[in-house]
Amino acid sequence: MGSHMCRSAPLLSAGPLVKGVAGGRQQAAREPAPALESVVRQAMCLPSLAPKYERPQRRGRLTLEDLPVLTRHELETATAEALALGLGGGTLWAHSGTLGAPGLSLLPPEMFAPAIRDDWNPLGPADVVANLHPAGRMQPDHYFFNRFAAASGATVLPVGRLPEDPDDDWLAFFARHHVTAVAAPPQAVVRLLGASTAGRPVPWLRTLLLGGAFHDATEDGLLASRFPYTDVWRLYGTPTAWVIGQRGPQCLADVYHPLSHQHVEVIDGRLLVTTLTTSCLPPLIRYDTQERGEFAHCACGRPGPAVRVLGARPPSFRFHGHTVSARELVDLATAHEEVADAQVAVGADQRIQLRVRLAPGVADDHHSLAWIRFRVLESHLALAACAREQPDAFEVISVDELSGPSTLVSEEF
Repeated sequence: MGSHMCRSAPLLSAGPLVKGVAGGRQQAAREPAPALESVVRQAMCLPSLAPKYERPQRRGRLTLEDLPVLTRHELETATAEALALGLGGGTLWAHSGTLGAPGLSLLPPEMFAPAIRDDWNPLGPADVVANLHPAGRMQPDHYFFNRFAAASGATVLPVGRLPEDPDDDWLAFFARHHVTAVAAPPQAVVRLLGASTAGRPVPWLRTLLLGGAFHDATEDGLLASRFPYTDVWRLYGTPTAWVIGQRGPQCLADVYHPLSHQHVEVIDGRLLVTTLTTSCLPPLIRYDTQERGEFAHCACGRPGPAVRVLGARPPSFRFHGHTVSARELVDLATAHEEVADAQVAVGADQRIQLRVRLAPGVADDHHSLAWIRFRVLESHLALAACAREQPDAFEVISVDELSGPSTLVSEEF
C-alpha cells in the first residue's frame, strides 16, 4: 500500500463510551468498528504489523476482541518502519529507553491539541498562560502546551525552566504581564508551593494545568490548601500513548475521563489504549501502556466511563511524573566493566538508588560511583532530563551483596 493510502484513510465516528464488566476483566465498551476498521487498515501498511492484523474470513463487524494486544517492542519496530518508508510527518520523540535501544513515538504536528481541547477546555481568549515545562530533549509537553494555548485562543508565555534564582522576581513578572494560568511540570509545582508557603501569594493564578505525557501526582488537597482560588485541571498520559484522559476541578482524585479519540480498556488491571484516529502512525491498537487502573465513578457527572489511575506496573516505576524501567537501568549499569551486578531501589519520597556491586579491582570511591552515574544518565533518554531537574534524587551507591528482587526494590532509605 502506498503512503498516500496509509495517511488518508477516513475516520468515521465511534459510538459513545459505556462501561462494561465481565468476569473480572473490566473494559470500556463502545462500538468503534468503523473507526477501528480504518485504523487497522492503516496498521497493515507497515510490514511488521500486517501479519498481526490480517483479518481472517469472518462475518460481522470487526471488534476489539478480535485483535491482539500491541506490545512496546512491536510499536518501536513499527515506528522504525514508518520512518524508513517515509510515512512520518510530525514530531519524532525519543520518550524512553537508551541511546542504543530508544523508545520512539511519532506525534502528528498538532500533537492532538485541537482534539484534546474539544474534551478539556480550561482556557479562553482572555487567558495568558505561563508555560513552565522545559524545552529540549525529552520534553514534549513544552511544545504541546504552546499549541494547546494557541488552539484555545489564549496567549502563551513560553518561559520553560525557571532559573535558579529567587522566585519572587518571576512571580512579580507573571503578575505584571497579566498571567492567569500556569502549565507546570511536577518540579515547577514544588517551587510554586514553596513560594506560597514562604508567604508569597499568587492571587493572579486562576488556572493550573498539570500533566500531559508525564503523570503529575501532586495531591489535590495540598494544591487546594495553598491555592484556594485556583482551578486545577489535569491531563493523564503515558510517553507512548500520549494524552489518554482528562479531568477538571470537580473530578475525584486520580480519576480521569478518556478523551474522545482514546478508547480505554482495563483487562485484569492493565490499561490498554486504542487511538481511534488515522493521524497517529503507527496506530495504537490495544496498546499495553504498562500502567495499572480500574474503572471508577466520578462526581463531576460527565457521561461515559472514568478510570482511576493506579500507577506503573513493575518493573517500571514513576519518577517525578516519568515512567522509568528499572530493567533498563540495571542493563545500563552492568554493560560497563566497572559493575558486576546492579539493583534499583525506589523510596517513597521519589528518590532512586542504583545499587551496584563493583567488579574486582574497581576502587570503591566517589570517582568510580560518579563515573557510573554519569554513564547511566547519559545513555538513558528519560531519566537524564529528569535528573537534571532533581540531581539529588538519583544516586549510585556501592554494596557488597544484593538481596531481594534482581531488578526493583521499593523501600524506605
